[in-house]
Amino acid sequence: MSKEMVDFFNQLAPGWDNDPSEYEIREKLVSLMDLSPNSLIGDIGCGKGVMFEHLLKTDPAGIIAVDVAGEMIRLAKELFQDSRITYVNDDFMDVGLPMLDAVVFFNSYPHFLDKEGLANKLAQVLVKDGKMIIAHSRGKAEVNGMHKSDRAMRISIPLENAEEEAKKFQAFFTLDTLVDDDQLYFLKMIRR
Repeated sequence: MSKEMVDFFNQLAPGWDNDPSEYEIREKLVSLMDLSPNSLIGDIGCGKGVMFEHLLKTDPAGIIAVDVAGEMIRLAKELFQDSRITYVNDDFMDVGLPMLDAVVFFNSYPHFLDKEGLANKLAQVLVKDGKMIIAHSRGKAEVNGMHKSDRAMRISIPLENAEEEAKKFQAFFTLDTLVDDDQLYFLKMIRR
């Protein structure tokens, strides 16, 4: 993980707000995730925990919240003090984790620059039939538009259509659900 990416998100953390107008979209995304009760969920690139409230409604065994930005983790801890959440300030690609039932990338996936390495890491940490989920509360064009600045372009990769993104994980995963429209971007794959 580059120092530039860590610095970028540490600087953004104080103003990184939970947009209340997206509440229903986040609820819809979690519904599409179809997470089983008592699951151990990895919320990767969790930021300040915008998805915690929604993920906790699925009655998980726990949420492992991972983010490279220490300031994001610090602020998330202030906002959410649920005993089911374990906070990890580290790079997902490097950190040791227990076996997970689901891994969720909510609005964070473009910042994982090594997709082949990501597929390998996910294959290591997800149980058989575990779910790998890429979810964005906006459509692909809007997400890509948010990453157009010089600085953001250095720490992100534009989203391709969901079918093309799914192909990057097909060595270990089977496609389950795909939504790629103007409103949202969602991809769920199952670990073989």
